[in-house]
Amino acid sequence: MVVAFTILAAVVGPSTYLIERSTQLSVASRQQVTASNLAQSEIQILNTEAAQSFSNLTNMLGTSSHTDVIAAVTYTITDNLYWTQGTSNPDGCNANMSSSQILEPILSASVTVTWSNMAPFPPVRSTTGYHAPAGYSSTTTGSLLVVAQNQAAGADSGLSVSLTAQNAASDTATTIQTDSQGCAYFPFLTPGTYTVTLGAPSGQDWTSPFGDPSPSQTITINASANTQADFTYAQAATITLVTPSISIPWQFGVSLGSTSLPSGETVYAPGGTNPITNIFPASSGYQAWLGQCYLYTSFPGTSLDSAIVALPGGDTSLDLLGQPITVTVTKSGKAVANAAISIIQTSTSGAPLAGCSNSLTQVATTDSTGQATFLAPIGAITMSVTSGSSSLVYPSTGALSTPGGGSIDVPIALP
Repeated sequence: MVVAFTILAAVVGPSTYLIERSTQLSVASRQQVTASNLAQSEIQILNTEAAQSFSNLTNMLGTSSHTDVIAAVTYTITDNLYWTQGTSNPDGCNANMSSSQILEPILSASVTVTWSNMAPFPPVRSTTGYHAPAGYSSTTTGSLLVVAQNQAAGADSGLSVSLTAQNAASDTATTIQTDSQGCAYFPFLTPGTYTVTLGAPSGQDWTSPFGDPSPSQTITINASANTQADFTYAQAATITLVTPSISIPWQFGVSLGSTSLPSGETVYAPGGTNPITNIFPASSGYQAWLGQCYLYTSFPGTSLDSAIVALPGGDTSLDLLGQPITVTVTKSGKAVANAAISIIQTSTSGAPLAGCSNSLTQVATTDSTGQATFLAPIGAITMSVTSGSSSLVYPSTGALSTPGGGSIDVPIALP
C-alpha cells in the first residue's frame, strides 16, 4: 500500500506541478498578448498624432510613460521618440514617401510594454518611423525643397540632386534623386549657405535654358524655414542646319532664336559648328539665322521660317536663314577675277554695332566671270571689294539691308 501511494504521489505530485505551471504560463501568455495589443494600440495613437500634425510627434521627443490596468494587471507603456538616420528617400513634394536611398533623418518611435509578474516573457516592443512632410522644419534647422521641371513644365524624375554645405569643414555632397513629381527634399539642414546642383540621368545629355549641362544654385537655409529651389532642365536636343549650296561665312556664327528662352531669345553657336548640340528643347521652337548681331525680333523685314520644335534627345533639321548675295565685279567693263569681297555687319545706317566686330571679314573671291555668291548674315552690312590697288566700298553711304529671302545682285565697277 505504501509503495503504491508513494508511486502515486510520485506520479500525481509532478502532474500537479505541471498543471499549475501550465496554468501560470497560460496566464502569462494571455498577459503577453494583452501587452502586444497595448503596444500596437500605442503605435496607432502615434500614427493618429502624426496624421493630425507632425509637430505633435516632435513635441513628444524623448521618453514618457503611462500605465493601464487590465484584469487587475498593471501594464506600463513607455514611449521613446528620437531622430535616426533614415532608410528611404522622401517623396519630394508630398508627405508620402517612396523607398530609394539612405539619406534623411527619420523620427523613430519605440514603444515598450512591461507588466508585473511578466517572467518568463521579455518586455513587448514595437517600433515605427515617420518622415517629415515637405515644408516641416524644427526650430534649429531648416529644409530645402528642390523642384525640377522640363521644357513643358512637366516633372523631371530620376535626376540626381547634390547638396553641398559651403560653410562645412568638408565639401562632401549629399545626393538624392528627384521623385515622380520632379522633387527632392532635404530636411533638417544646419542653417547656412549651400550649393544645390542637378545632374542628368546616366548616359544622357541634359541642359538648362541657359545651356548649362549641370545647373546649380546657391541657396541660404534659415532655421524654422523651408527654402525652395526651382530648376528648368531637359534632355538636350541637337539641331542640324540645312544650308543653301553657296559659300557660307561661318565665322559670323549662327543665332538660334526662341521666344521661350530667358537669355535674350537667342543662343549663339560657335562659328562653323553644324550640327549644334546641347540645345535646350524650348517649347516655342527655334529659328536659325546667320550672324550674331541682330535678334530676329529687332530687325524689321526679316522673313524667318516658322519655328521648329527641337526634340529632346533627338536630332532636328532646321533651315538656316541668310541673305544670298551675288556680286559681279568689273573694271573698265571687263570681268575681274580673284577680287576679294569682305563685309562687316553694321546698323541700318552703316554705323558700327555695339558688341559686334568692326573689322572687315573676307567672305568670297570672284571667279573667272567676275562673280561670287555667298550667304550674308541677317541684318545689314557694308561691303568692300578689292582687286590689286583698286577697291570700292558698297554702298557708299548707309548699309545694305540683308533681311533674308530672295537673292540680291550687287554690281561693282572698280575704279
